[in-house]
Order: sequence, then structure tokens, then C-alpha cells
Amino acid sequence: MAQDASPTVLIATVVVPLLYLAVYVDYALSRAQGRHDYDIKDTATSLNVSVIGSVLSMFTVFLRVVTYAWAYQYLALFEWSMDGVWVWVLGFLLYDFSYYWHHRLAHTWHVFWASHVVHHSSERFNLSTAMRMPTVSIHLYAWIFALPLAVVGMPPEVFALISMLNLWYQFWLHTERVGKLGWFDRCFGSPSNHRVHHAINDRYLNKNFGSMLMLWDHIFGTFAEEDPADPPRYGTRDPVRSWDPLWINLATPVGLLRQIWAAPRWRDKLRSLWMPPDWVPEGVPAKAAFVLSQHHRYDSTIPPGHGTYTLVQGFLLWPLMLHQQYAGATLGLGAILPYTAYLVWSCVGLGLLLSPSRTRRRVGRGMERLRMLGSALLALIGAQWFVGVALQPWAIALILLTAVASVLALRRMSAADLETGALHPVSTH
Repeated sequence: MAQDASPTVLIATVVVPLLYLAVYVDYALSRAQGRHDYDIKDTATSLNVSVIGSVLSMFTVFLRVVTYAWAYQYLALFEWSMDGVWVWVLGFLLYDFSYYWHHRLAHTWHVFWASHVVHHSSERFNLSTAMRMPTVSIHLYAWIFALPLAVVGMPPEVFALISMLNLWYQFWLHTERVGKLGWFDRCFGSPSNHRVHHAINDRYLNKNFGSMLMLWDHIFGTFAEEDPADPPRYGTRDPVRSWDPLWINLATPVGLLRQIWAAPRWRDKLRSLWMPPDWVPEGVPAKAAFVLSQHHRYDSTIPPGHGTYTLVQGFLLWPLMLHQQYAGATLGLGAILPYTAYLVWSCVGLGLLLSPSRTRRRVGRGMERLRMLGSALLALIGAQWFVGVALQPWAIALILLTAVASVLALRRMSAADLETGALHPVSTH
């Protein structure tokens, strides 16, 4: 049975488009100004990861929501009044404290890092990096850190709104445009503080876990100030080196499972879950020591047109992602499975177009042709889109025009690929 969308979903349908638009505007400005904080492949990959994460989270976020509601109903020790300002002030402080520990353990426990690493996988730092969120697993354990808030009586409405605002606040922190802000950096989450957090330099590693407040980092000794003499280098110490949005999500969990399998002792198999990501059990080959001077940013060359096509198609995907989110909230999860499969297929195919492998690019172009054919047929047969949305004539014409233009662009890209010699990944400073 259909139900009304929650207020948070309705707010998201307004705010999220602004975030995506900000990424594209900032990308265009950066290129026009000759800045080097964006790369077309990295940006497109971040947006592909974002769309996949959002559409698949529909099937896992309910665990966090249902668990919180249950804990609040049966375990709450206090009953907060919703009338006073103190409810929101106290809720903000408690959630920010909870987030600090959630975030800190996501960096220091391998099992949590296997999910959170996705957000740090970009070796650039810009607004698109903010969109690079884990696909599914974040919601499979986030409820653990929310339970104490339910037990002390924070109403679900307060929790939902504060957690959403906390997440959106972090968007503007992902930029190199804003320099140091003096006293603000010492007290609040800021671009400078977050550049430190994303850096892999020794002095910055595992620092500045706070979201909106730096209070907890000061108290627990994890605060570090950005030093112009030691500029941050971004990414991870065990980089994925791929533009594939699925592999970016799976690489670290697969590595963890391999380590658990290879550990000779059961004690070490279990310890692998909560030990730091760089810890290796006895009897398992040690990882190469990280040396910052030997670290190079991953890059690859691709034939003309592939990067632009991927970025443009990503711009067309996020409105569909938002519609999928709204439909899932109103119609239920079962009704949006084909819609979800369509969007995941789209992102995987676009990711393959960025591969240094000609074979993978050919597969990506084939997936895109099938997607365009399916989109056109879906619009023509019954004049409906997913979840039974009846299309107006102008919408059908727009879908058909997009499909034709895309197929023609893919044809030109195929020709450019054949004319290009062998391509290989490259590394840059």
C-alpha cells in the first residue's frame, strides 16, 4: 500500500539536487580558472559511486530506522519534550559526540574501514569527493552507534533531522577553495580541518574525526592543524587504483576476507575485524611499508569523448536517483527493484567507459547501447517509466532524443577508441 513520503525524504528532494548542481558548477569554474582540484574521470567516478550508494541504501537504511524506532519505544530511559530549544541543542551535542566515535572507529577498526574507505578512495579533494559514499554497508552497522541516543530518549524525529543536517553540513568541507579560517578552524568542522582528515601524511593520519564540532578531537587528542609546509596528500595508503564504482566498494572488503582466510589462527581471524587496517596477522605476508614520497596519484588515459559522455550521463542520472528514492519511500521497496537495477547497470557501464582496458570500454559502450534501447522502449511501450509513472508527450520526446544522441555519441567514441593505440594506467604526483 502506498504511503506518504517522510519529511526528511521531501527535504532531500529539494536539497540533494542543489548539492549535485554545486558539484557541476564548481567543476566548471575550476576548469575555467585553470585549477587542478578536479579530474573528469575522478569526478565521474565519485558521482557513479554516489548514485549506486543512494539507490542501494534504500534496501538497508530501514535497518537503522527500524532499530532506532524499536529501541526508542522499548528502551528509552527518558521522555524528551519536543517543545523546548534545549531538545535540539542537547540532541545536536549528543549526535555529534556519537558521530565522532562512529567516525573514529570507522578509521581504526578494519571491519568498519572496509565500508568507510569508499569515501576516502578519491585522491583528489573537491565537492564531488563529498558525494563518494559507501554503497550499502554503512547502514548495516550505523544503528549500533545510534542506539545510545534512542536509549537516552532522543525522539526519532529529532534524530532523523539532526543526522541529516549533520551529513549535509559536511558537504562544503570538501574543498580546497577555502583556506584556513583562524578561530573557526579551532572550534568547528572546516575545509582546512577536513583536508587534514582526508590526508595520508604521517602528521595528519587519523585526525579530525569531528563533523560539526572540533570539541571532541581536542578532548580526545585527535586534533591536528593544517600545516602549509606539509600540504595534504589525499586518498588511502592502500589505493584501489580503479574507476570502477563497484570495485571501489568491494576492494577493501575482499582484501579483509582474504586476510581472514589466510590467517592461520582463529584468534587472528577474529582480531582482523577490529585491528587497524594496516595490521597483518602472524603468518600472513606483511604489506609494503607506506612511504609518502613514493606515493603517486592514480590516473589513466582514455580515448576522446569517454570522460565527457560519462560526466553528462551522470548529470542525467541523479534526477532519476531522486525519483527512485521518493518512489521507494511511497510505494515500498519491492516496487522499485527494476528501477534500482536500471540505475546500478547505468553506473557500472559508465564506470567501464573510463577503464584503461579497451575490452572493458567496449563492454561499457555495449551496456550503454542496451540501456538507451531499453529507455526508449520503456517510454514508447505504454508511455510509462518505472513504478508506473505515466509520461507526458514532452517527456517521451526527451527520452527518445537523449537515447538517439547517446547512441550517436557512442558510435563516435567507438571510432575514436579504434584509432587510439594501447592505453595504460599512469601515475602522477
